[in-house]
Amino acid sequence: TILSCMNKAVVSTQSTGLEVDGNTGTHISSYTAHSGCVNVVRTRDHNTFVSAGFDGVCRVWDRRSKDVEQEFTPSSWQQAKRSKLGTHLTCLDVWDDWVVCGGGPNLSLWYLKEDSGVALLDMGDSVPSVVKFMQDSIVAAGNSSYLLHWGLSGKLKYKVTSKLESIKDITINTTIREQPVLLAAGTPSEVNVFLDLGYLSHTVPFLV
Repeated sequence: TILSCMNKAVVSTQSTGLEVDGNTGTHISSYTAHSGCVNVVRTRDHNTFVSAGFDGVCRVWDRRSKDVEQEFTPSSWQQAKRSKLGTHLTCLDVWDDWVVCGGGPNLSLWYLKEDSGVALLDMGDSVPSVVKFMQDSIVAAGNSSYLLHWGLSGKLKYKVTSKLESIKDITINTTIREQPVLLAAGTPSEVNVFLDLGYLSHTVPFLV
């Protein structure tokens, strides 16, 4: 995972995060991040970023002190716990003081100022591979054909069927038209385009 911010990049490798200068490639600092692989890193603001990994822990890092500012374990919240799927974390996103994350545990929304889970985003038995904040919504997908949209309260707004067997990544553009454009990629090798969030508009095959 590579996180870029202000001409700097945090690169996650196994259990360590490395911060490098984006212009010169010079190593700036190291973070002993997790006891297992670091799966995802997201920026919070200029001074902090959030990481999650196979050890099931979310950590908020302060770039200035190089220390963990805050941490929490989603599987410790009974509502999110899914014992048969494990405790590892596969995805997260950050918006101000809010973090959404999941993997083995079900997707859950956390408020950093209270250090507590505030909403469960139920995906059944699916394991999420990607989750994104989008305006007043949260969008997630994983090892199924569905894109799920929740409000910040945790109420499911849409469950949209794609033409993909599983979804690895989504990109959301809110600047080029009045309604957001969402692109989803996964298996098979094609991109599904959603011009309005409630239905699939068309597909674009990858050129090999």
